[in-house]
Amino acid sequence: MPTDQRTQKMSFFTAEGAPGLVESEVMSLPVIDKAVTDAVDISPWFAGAVVTTVFKGEGPEGFSLVHSWFGAGYRLPRHSHSADCLYYVTAGEIHMGTRVLRKGDGFFIAADAPYAYEAGPDGVEVLEFRSATSFDMKITDQTPERWRPILDAAVANQEKWAETRPGG
Repeated sequence: MPTDQRTQKMSFFTAEGAPGLVESEVMSLPVIDKAVTDAVDISPWFAGAVVTTVFKGEGPEGFSLVHSWFGAGYRLPRHSHSADCLYYVTAGEIHMGTRVLRKGDGFFIAADAPYAYEAGPDGVEVLEFRSATSFDMKITDQTPERWRPILDAAVANQEKWAETRPGG
């Protein structure tokens, strides 16, 4: 019988070999409307992100820790998650409107609250802390018009992403 992490005195984890977010079954795949994928090629967008599950506790209310790397200028579409999340910037910058978050900064976002951000000129690395081991991602930006600037940034940054992508 698995031991709940709250009854264990200590648990260890390493980033090396951490599974991808979807592979670890922490997050379900987001749905992108067919109208978007029929109108624009979203494949360049995927090259700008490396997201791994560093820690996944036992049970649905266990803790999870996700590490995200987004390349320079990477734009996340407006989206939400079904679990509260505390974000902590470990490197680079996040641009959210006129606000810039740098190493040591972070933000909290409540479950189901939509948000978006853009990685700074050198990209960004963030840690995502959740008191849930399973959550979804609902993309709010579901029109080709909303995706065009996201994809323009992806195409413009492909070479830089290839040079700086972890494990690449």
